[in-house]
Amino acid sequence: MEVTRSQLCFFLFFIALFLVGSSLAQISINNGDEQQIYRSQFPQGFFFGTSTSSYQIEGAYLEDGKGLSNWDVFTHIPGNIQNNENGDFADDHYHRYLDDIEMMHSLGVNAYRFSISWARILPRGRFGNVNLKGIEFYNKIIDSLLIRGIEPFVTIFHWDMPQILEDTYGGWLNHLIQEDFVHFATICFKEFGDRVKHWMTLNEANLLAEFSYLTGQFPPSHCSPPFGNCSVGNSNVEPLIAMHNMLMSHAKAADIYHNDFQEKQGGLIGIVVNAFMYEPFRDDEEVDREAVNRALAFNVAWMLDPLVYGEYPAEMRQYLGLDLPRFSDKEKELIRGSLDFIGLNHYSTLYAKDCIYSACPAGSDHPIKGFFTTITERDGIPIGEPTGLKKVSVVPRGMKKIVDYLKERYNNMPTFVTENGYSPKIKQNEQGQYMLQDVDRIKFHKAYLAALASAMREGADVRGYFIWSLLDNFEWRHGYSIRFGLYHVDRISNSLQRDPKLSATWFTSFLTNTTFFNHTTLISAPSHNQNVEGAYLEDGKGFSNWDIFSHIPGNIHNNENGDVADDHYHRYLEDIEIMHSLGVNAYRFSISWARILPKGRFGNVNPKGIDFYNKIIDNLLLRGIEPFVTIHHVDMPQILEDRYGGWLNHLIQEDFVYFATICFNEFGDRVKYWMTINEPNLLADLSYLTGQFPPLHCSQPFGNCSVGNSDVEPLIAMHNMLMAHAKATEIYRKHFKEKQGGLIGIVVNAFMYEPFRDDEDVDREAVNRALAFSVAWMLDPLIYGEYPAEMRHYLGLDLPSFSNKEKELIRGSLDFIGLNHYSTLYAKDCIYSACSAGDDRPIGGFLSTFTERDGIPIGEPTGMKMLFVVPRGMKKMVDYLKERYDNMPIFVTENGYSSKTEQNERVENLLQDEDRIKFHKAYLAALAGAIRDGADVRGYFIWSLADNFEWRFGYSMRFGLYHIDRITNSLQRTPKLSAAWFTSFLTNTTIFNSTTQTSVPPHNLNVMHTAFDSF
Repeated sequence: MEVTRSQLCFFLFFIALFLVGSSLAQISINNGDEQQIYRSQFPQGFFFGTSTSSYQIEGAYLEDGKGLSNWDVFTHIPGNIQNNENGDFADDHYHRYLDDIEMMHSLGVNAYRFSISWARILPRGRFGNVNLKGIEFYNKIIDSLLIRGIEPFVTIFHWDMPQILEDTYGGWLNHLIQEDFVHFATICFKEFGDRVKHWMTLNEANLLAEFSYLTGQFPPSHCSPPFGNCSVGNSNVEPLIAMHNMLMSHAKAADIYHNDFQEKQGGLIGIVVNAFMYEPFRDDEEVDREAVNRALAFNVAWMLDPLVYGEYPAEMRQYLGLDLPRFSDKEKELIRGSLDFIGLNHYSTLYAKDCIYSACPAGSDHPIKGFFTTITERDGIPIGEPTGLKKVSVVPRGMKKIVDYLKERYNNMPTFVTENGYSPKIKQNEQGQYMLQDVDRIKFHKAYLAALASAMREGADVRGYFIWSLLDNFEWRHGYSIRFGLYHVDRISNSLQRDPKLSATWFTSFLTNTTFFNHTTLISAPSHNQNVEGAYLEDGKGFSNWDIFSHIPGNIHNNENGDVADDHYHRYLEDIEIMHSLGVNAYRFSISWARILPKGRFGNVNPKGIDFYNKIIDNLLLRGIEPFVTIHHVDMPQILEDRYGGWLNHLIQEDFVYFATICFNEFGDRVKYWMTINEPNLLADLSYLTGQFPPLHCSQPFGNCSVGNSDVEPLIAMHNMLMAHAKATEIYRKHFKEKQGGLIGIVVNAFMYEPFRDDEDVDREAVNRALAFSVAWMLDPLIYGEYPAEMRHYLGLDLPSFSNKEKELIRGSLDFIGLNHYSTLYAKDCIYSACSAGDDRPIGGFLSTFTERDGIPIGEPTGMKMLFVVPRGMKKMVDYLKERYDNMPIFVTENGYSSKTEQNERVENLLQDEDRIKFHKAYLAALAGAIRDGADVRGYFIWSLADNFEWRFGYSMRFGLYHIDRITNSLQRTPKLSAAWFTSFLTNTTIFNSTTQTSVPPHNLNVMHTAFDSF
């Protein structure tokens, strides 16, 4: 039957060019039992940031004039640090500060707390000169932060000091240290204070006094029994002396700042306290409630009472007597009111038990310890979930309690939570990919933030929250074994590469008020550009699964790959001109996930990738060609497969939704037709049933793979893809559709089926099952919210089920169906008939498919084994979709022909593709018949614009209207006869082929477009 353009009145034709693409989905919804917390629960102007310290991240320990610090010396003594590690290189922040600041910027923080290395500014303390290279380094950090809108919060002293001060006069045990500290602080105010508006003099003076002079775990390793076994020290007295000198150092530095700098520079100055919260070990024991009060006094108030009220707390004065240093009247005047704000480092809560009236371990019954002991469990039940640090448990209620304590005791002084963080329990030989899935860290921060928000609602004047830490870093005595970072640092290869953990993604979503789908929710991904683009590692693109797969010898015909493909990445303008000359008015392509998100949600968006697709879209629209965009077309960042198993893991949903959201946000103002995923049914089959596509999963008798379960894994992968589609669609409809005015659909691969024996009811039933197990498997859930009855009947519990909430989400999540149709097969029953191995299993629907019966092929053969020319199947398939899905709008998103490949075939013969012309005319005629019968079909895309990389077949299969010259490697595009026919069809002109004169009558229709993959 001859089809004319006028027979398809008001039908929109398309030839779709497919580019392979990639987007990232990373934003998470809370579990039902988790605290809901949103950025909007905190006031405008609230600071959210990350914290670090100089010794823990900088490295460059003797570079550019820096002197030795106490920690440089201490860490080089064998046995002091776990695994004898040190901070010589740390995270190499000294050389990578710009990259780290870019990471902060991508996180979306508006503040960053860091410390200044005393030994980098004053290598010999006040006994030497200022190191100008040190000044320059911190100036560059401050300026780079401010350029990106990130407020610097600067700690002057975070435990590392020039070793010479310890050697010369004993460091914090000598009042001379006060002069050195004030000298150092004054230099900082002078050099950086014009831009730094938040100063913290000392970090955790209370913890430093304990670890350095009570237990001797930190330099200078001073202690006495029973607190430790040091060669020198007095644990009962020295912590008090060191604290006194630190408090006076703060007071004198604050005095200088208030008198000489504050008015001009307009900043604030505070100090940072380490503050556990405490609860009574026995709720009904008054003595334990008193122990809680003493615990807070001997830790928190020990630091803050003098700075606010000018005197140590009464509890300490009572129990320590003359061992506790005294402030002179002049010192009281100086120290009282020397804080503008409190910096609070809070991690956990402990039980406090009285040791005055109860027996306790050695040491706890000493005045220096306040006559109490601390415990992390009672009656065998931990106070909270354990973490990687022995005394630190997850107790979110403690955050509210400690903030309330500070509010009441210090008249609601402004507070910044300067550290709050989580380190998981360390598992031996744990690999980086598992460390990145830090769901427990996300739970920790959500719970602690919820508690903080509660305290603020009740009036606490809290003005900022800083996560410890930006990066996994040197954690003092623990070396690198304890990991608090939002970013993992690769120490195995010594590259120190930063990789974002899931928590980094969550933090960004929290800060930007976007949606983050956590480890329990599902997402899906759109189509691909792997077949044509090439440029496989250019301009920041990451490895895709097909980049890796195609480089393994034997996986692809002739060991070919898509490294260069059709070089569309560099020739897109030429290809768009070709489309324009064809006369098409639309172009279907896909976005390379790995070009937009080289590391999925574990890395940043690649702006070069965004730029490339913007140029394609803009140039198409300039030529009147409508972009139809597939988000995921088979290729994904390889890192998603490596880290959690790709489509077999529900985490892929987070990545897909994140990727899709980026696409909607970046391109949706111009893209009006979105397809989330190309052919999930075929992908599930080829990747997880027969194992022909990456990740090569299968089991006998379907294939011979090293891993996989063909009876179950295709169902899991499909379930994740469908939920991914549904969630991406929900985001599009809620946040983009009204403003952008587009439609969103999905693309199904759909063979038609006919009974192998026309007179056998069982084969007619096999046809119904074949359609249910391939087409309805995909579409029924998206339209009706449930898998087809045939699959539920035969697969039973192996078939995943949708929860009521998921049914509500997935039902009706299509605006249109994308149909990829090439051929028709015979279906034969395998319930009542003998069949080959595999066809008699539930996963295959108990049916077998054939391409011939009684020795007669179902149609003319093509270049692909299972594809025959059966035009009647086009009408039958469209009729099936019309009837089953209430005539939902359809676009035929792929239909094409590949001729049988002849070895060493001459190019001239390839260009005379009369069989391709016959194929499209016959299939278009069948499509026109379906439209005349009422099917709501709105477009037709030829696969493909140009010969391209055809997956396992490499370049041996040629579907294109244009030939690509691979013999000379010029990749020159040459139109085949079919291209001339297609233009004549679209423009109502006449084409003469080699045998007949074919007239294409006038028409008043819109035009078509071409399609090809972008690998």
